[in-house]
Amino acid sequence: MTFDGTQKLIGRGAQAEVFLYQGFAYKVYKSEYPTEWIEFEKQQQKEVNKAGICSVKYYDTDDSHIIKMDYVQGQMLETRINQIIEKNLKGKTLAEKLPTPQDLEEIVQAYKLFGRAFEFVHSANLQGLNIPHLKDTAALGMNKEDSEKILPVIERLSSGMKNVICHLDMHFLNIMLPMTNEPFSRTSYTIIDWMNARIAPAVFDYARTYVVLDEASKEALELFKQIILPDLFATGVTEADFNDAVQVCSIIREQEKKN
Repeated sequence: MTFDGTQKLIGRGAQAEVFLYQGFAYKVYKSEYPTEWIEFEKQQQKEVNKAGICSVKYYDTDDSHIIKMDYVQGQMLETRINQIIEKNLKGKTLAEKLPTPQDLEEIVQAYKLFGRAFEFVHSANLQGLNIPHLKDTAALGMNKEDSEKILPVIERLSSGMKNVICHLDMHFLNIMLPMTNEPFSRTSYTIIDWMNARIAPAVFDYARTYVVLDEASKEALELFKQIILPDLFATGVTEADFNDAVQVCSIIREQEKKN
């Protein structure tokens, strides 16, 4: 397909650019990106649509490297948090650059919404869904030494814990908020980018986010540990099991960087 020049670039990643065009979002992959991975992403989206955890639909185009998607209006959770923080920086001296109690409460509410997003995904019904299990895909392309480190842990935790849908890339860029005066509503957010979704114990979803935040922002990681991780531990997950899941996700993350 070809655009008529009215398209607007709204996102860019390592493998694709996203354009707003005639009311839809179009994800345009690099020509060398494998078409089978694109087909897999479209299949993943159909499954999460079926599960009722994301209403955004994908549509085929006449170009195998372009996906047409429903456009989600709003702002990323990261943008909203940054706006709260930046309010305290502009035009202030170093001594004045402290968040007000109201700002702190807004940040806490943002993280609580983040926590609810995990719970929402993990509460979905698995029946009839065709989403791969983490234990079947985690070691793909991995060397023998690393695969022998992660597969026994995944197998052990998967055997001893409830298996749920895990997003496995849950971070502030993948949660969209409505442009309203109450952005942290309990229900009016949209979780996007389900390519990594797998069936696995919930501990791996939290562990993956831990690894991502540890790379991106120590401050964000600290708030994640204080506000969200207690919800996981309240379900009976031990710190030892969580640390094992973090090690697994760290190895998988390093493998992704090589691809």
